[in-house]
Amino acid sequence: MKLQRVALVLLGMLFLIAGTSWAQQVKTDYDRSANFGQYKTYSWEQVKTRDPLYVDRIKSAVNAALAQKGWTQVNSGGDVSIVAMEVTHDQ
Repeated sequence: MKLQRVALVLLGMLFLIAGTSWAQQVKTDYDRSANFGQYKTYSWEQVKTRDPLYVDRIKSAVNAALAQKGWTQVNSGGDVSIVAMEVTHDQ
């Protein structure tokens, strides 16, 4: 019984530590006075990441979110150009 409690506490600590090690801080910024209702198309300008596998994941997530809002992706010359960059800072 005591061994189960110790194992449960250790397992809980493991999940707590693992969860904080993967925590990310994401910052976004935009012009709060912009009328986003006027934009209907977008095109990808650039995606920079350390791991090339993330490029497709980022594009897929953004494409899905914008499609839900009724935006359409075009190859070039969209109302909006999208840039995504991975920036890391070690403290």
